[in-house]
Amino acid sequence: MKILIFFALAAMPAASFKCKKSSHTTPDEYLQGKVIRISCASFIVQVLNNDTIGEDGWKDMMNNNAQYDNVFNASNTCKIPSGVKAGATIKFKVEKPTANDCVVCMMYDGPPNTKYDIKEMTIVEKQ
Repeated sequence: MKILIFFALAAMPAASFKCKKSSHTTPDEYLQGKVIRISCASFIVQVLNNDTIGEDGWKDMMNNNAQYDNVFNASNTCKIPSGVKAGATIKFKVEKPTANDCVVCMMYDGPPNTKYDIKEMTIVEKQ
């Protein structure tokens, strides 16, 4: 019995860790995604065609804690066309966030921790 308890206690820390995703895209690979939410503080995108990008299990506190996988926050919101609305499907490329001069409001709306810069974006389907 003591051995069973020991193994159960030893396995608990390992079971509580989440796997961290990393971007496995090539610089010329286009992704497709759905714009989940746009606010003055965040631009949230769910990647639809690549499960290695983004954060899993993110809960949107602005939408009754709806849960999403493969989401990220665009860090270069000032370079995204203003015609993009929440619900739109977009085609884009991502790269690691770089220092930029985008101004965002100081509101905290619980964005995903994962951030990427979006480039070469086009709207596939408007909402």
